[in-house]
Amino acid sequence: MATTIKITPVVKGKESERFNAAISTSKTNKISEEKKAKMFSLVDKVLSKKES
Repeated sequence: MATTIKITPVVKGKESERFNAAISTSKTNKISEEKKAKMFSLVDKVLSKKES
């Protein structure tokens, strides 16, 4: 069976301003490469134990 597609409503006014502010801060709030590598290594460790 196909999954129904929900149309995203158009955001206007104050909601639009809040949405744009949240998006702009998330663009600059990136994690460091070191932290990213640590997370991926933990995921790999968990997945390797799961396969065993």
